[in-house]
Amino acid sequence: MKNSFSSVIVGCMDWGSWRSNFNTKEMTELIEWSVSCGLTSFDHADIYGDYTVEAQFGKALDQAQVSRSDLQIISKCGIQYACEARPHTVKHYQYDTAYIIESAERSIDHLRCDYLDLFLLHRPSPL
Repeated sequence: MKNSFSSVIVGCMDWGSWRSNFNTKEMTELIEWSVSCGLTSFDHADIYGDYTVEAQFGKALDQAQVSRSDLQIISKCGIQYACEARPHTVKHYQYDTAYIIESAERSIDHLRCDYLDLFLLHRPSPL
C-alpha cells in the first residue's frame, strides 16, 4: 500500500442522485478541497447513486488537480438491487468469485484509476 488512509474518510454515497446530485465541476472542486484539507481517502460502492457515482467521480477525478498517487480509493460490492439502470435485478447479496472480480474491475474502470487501495464486501450475506 502506497499511502496510509486519511484519519477521516470522505464518504461519496450522497454525491450523486441519492442526495446532492453534484455535477462534474462540483465533484472536482470537492475532491480538490478535500485533498487540500488532508482528506485523501474516498469511500465508494458500486450501488451508490443507482450505480452512477463511481463513473461521475472518475470523470471529476480526471479533471481534478490532484495526483492519484496521493489518494486512497475504496469501493465495495455485494448488494444488488433493482433501479432504472438494472430494472430486472432482484434485491439480493452476491458474493461469488466471478461477481467480486467483475465488480472490482468495473469499479476500477468507472473510477478511472488503475487500482483500488481497498475493496470491501459491502454487507455480510444473510445466507
